[in-house]
Parts: sequence; C-alpha cells; structure tokens
Amino acid sequence: MPRFLLMTISYIVSLILTFSSFFMKLNGQSSLEISNRFSVVFAPVDGSHLIWIVIYLFIGYWLVMNIKKTSMKQSALFSCINILQALMIYVWHHELFIVSLGITLLLVLYLFMLYNTYPLHDKSLSGRIPFAIYLAWMTFIFITNISFTLTAYGWNGFGLSTPLWAVILLTLGGVIALHIRFHHFDIMYPSVFIWAYIGIALHNGFDELLVTTAALFLCGVLFVGILFIKKNPAYQK
Repeated sequence: MPRFLLMTISYIVSLILTFSSFFMKLNGQSSLEISNRFSVVFAPVDGSHLIWIVIYLFIGYWLVMNIKKTSMKQSALFSCINILQALMIYVWHHELFIVSLGITLLLVLYLFMLYNTYPLHDKSLSGRIPFAIYLAWMTFIFITNISFTLTAYGWNGFGLSTPLWAVILLTLGGVIALHIRFHHFDIMYPSVFIWAYIGIALHNGFDELLVTTAALFLCGVLFVGILFIKKNPAYQK
C-alpha cells in the first residue's frame, strides 16, 4: 500500500506543478514567459504544450488501471519520474538551466526504462502508450532546452547560423523518432514528434523559412515511416 500511495501523491504533485507552471507565476514568472524571453528558433508554438493535457490524462488512466498491478520496478520508476518532473519545473523557474537539462536527461532515461518494461506488442492505454507519448515529448523538450540553454548563455554555434543548427536538431530528433519506430514498433512516439515539428513550423512561419521547410519535410518523413515501417525482426506477437 505505501508504494501505491507514493505513486498517487507523486502523480498529483507533478500534475499540479506542471499545469500551474503555465497558468501561474512560480518564482515570479510562468514557464512560457521564461521560454519566450529569448528568440529560440528550435521551439514550438505555445499551443503545442496542450499535449500535456493528453499526457496527464493517459498517465492518470494508467495509474487507475494499474494501481495494484504494477511491479516494484514500475512503481519505483513511476514515482521517480513524477519527482523528477516536479524538480525540473522548480529549477527551470529558478533559471538553473544547466541543472534543468541534467534533470530532464534523467527524466528521459527513467521514462525509457519504464517504457521498456512493456513488450513490443503492447498497444494499450493501460500499458505502453502513455509512456510512449510522455517519453517522446520529453525527448523533444530535452532537445528544445539544449537549444534554449545555449542561446541563453550566448553560444556562438561554432560559426554556424542559428537556423542551420535548428535544422541539425530537427534532423537529430527525426532520426531518434524513426529509430524508436523501427526498433520498438511504436507509432505514438514519432506521432508526437510530428505534433512538435508542426508546432515549430507554426512558431517560425515565414520568418525562418529554412527551419519551417525542414520541419514540415521531416513531418512527411515521419509520417511515411509510420505508414511503411511495419516491424523489425525482433518483434514478436
């Protein structure tokens, strides 16, 4: 019973902090106010963050359906993920951007570990799907925060232009999404990246046509990957 209580409490705390960070001022500023302070090309339009509603609804459903069925490993990972999510928000609002990057990386790793506790054929809302969506979005957020942190600290990009670095990061994210699609037989993960890349295209519009074009092109590539990548040799029914 104590571990189930910890899972529930950590979920509620994570949920409250995540949504309050957008609509309330924590440490005097909202999450989006911090994000929009610098002109970051590799960033989605604000509306893209509505995906958090989907993530927490699905995670909440998973919690209700599995409250007495999770393994000790899954329970521990789930609680740690929620704690890391809360810590990430706290340090972000205190502008400890490098610390936030480290916590976000840990969060991605823990999500991947929990994601891997499910078999490749699992396609249920009470199984792998909520964590596929959460993992994909946090992977994207990690890449976005790298771009934001480097911009905040005045990195010169080794002489390469900001739009070119954005295209490099877009390509990196696309490669990761296709890797997960093939090796984990997962359509939700690349679908989240399509959502994120549409957000980047809307954010940049005609101001950064190279970035917008690259984002939309990679959306097409990911969509083709979803349609035509069927299964890898390791996939077992």
